[in-house]
Amino acid sequence: MSSPILTRLALTGQVKAGGHVEARWSAAHPMNSGFRVDDSGNRIPKNIIHTVRAYLNDRLIMEADLGTAMTSPVYLAFPVSVPAEGGIVKVIWQDDLGQMGETQQRLVI
Repeated sequence: MSSPILTRLALTGQVKAGGHVEARWSAAHPMNSGFRVDDSGNRIPKNIIHTVRAYLNDRLIMEADLGTAMTSPVYLAFPVSVPAEGGIVKVIWQDDLGQMGETQQRLVI
């Protein structure tokens, strides 16, 4: 079993109904492209985060299909419209080895 990947989701900006904040998500994933070799000359298998989905109150608001050119640590920023009732922003990701992760932040008005 692989070790857990640390992720973080931060919301920046003033949280007010009808306004916008910026969601900033990062993951400490190694993002191995499959092109590098280790010290023994063996190829390091490809393992990248390939799918990232963001939800606001369980409604999909952003989806990204990442490729081998994405850096490590992974960083994505995207706008979020703040609903009148507030809610929860959740990011779910999956990598080539099937490992998945989830992180969330509450929008409190």
